[in-house]
Amino acid sequence: MGLIIALAMQKGGVGKTTTALSLGVALAARARRVLLIDIDPQANLTQGLGVDPSQLEYSVYEVLLNPERGSAFATITTDDGVDLIPSSLLLAGAELELSGRVGRELLLRKALRTTRDAYDYILIDPPPSLGLFSLNALAAAQHVLVPLQLHAYALKAMPQLEQTIDLVREINPDLAIGGVLCTLADRRTNLSHEIERQVRERYGALVFQTVIPINVKLAEAPNAGMPIHRYAPGSVGAQAYNALADELELRLHHQR
Repeated sequence: MGLIIALAMQKGGVGKTTTALSLGVALAARARRVLLIDIDPQANLTQGLGVDPSQLEYSVYEVLLNPERGSAFATITTDDGVDLIPSSLLLAGAELELSGRVGRELLLRKALRTTRDAYDYILIDPPPSLGLFSLNALAAAQHVLVPLQLHAYALKAMPQLEQTIDLVREINPDLAIGGVLCTLADRRTNLSHEIERQVRERYGALVFQTVIPINVKLAEAPNAGMPIHRYAPGSVGAQAYNALADELELRLHHQR
């Protein structure tokens, strides 16, 4: 049965979507069966795999509206070894549409019941907020991976995320933080080193040893509609996500 991991951080610009995409592709390169789910109306993950959100027959929008159908009908294969449930422009209005629905936080969880056996990893990329889509991601997941930019404002956002995770445990008791990932590290600055020190002091073993640096190629890859492993496979960014994939597998293997 596959592991479901939600990436979550209510602050934008911390490398959340880049991590979902790059980690997923790195795991697929290790012959793991990987499904990526884009549940963000901005559809950045979808576009990062070269998929046009305006040209889709089905998307995560239809999955949320029809969870009893499962998710396979909206799943597409990609050239990068991962499957994708894409996002579309329709998702922007879905939060209001679903707001009065009973069990609205559990729609994605219900849709994935028959999907987990087909994958080793399912990575969910919600919006940088703690609204309905993020709640669906957390309610469906076993682990939360927190991308934490080495910046003071990102660190200050952690308590709110932790409170949300505690609330979601009322409907998903097994949910746990699977790891905190330091992202957008600038080793040239004292601030980056100081924030990393504080993060490791506060969260201890939850913090991955791997640190994702600020990297030009990582920033360029989404604009090209490619994951970093295809756009610049020898780059520092690609190497960092390869290291993260190794560390994640080792960590979750010990937790099972």
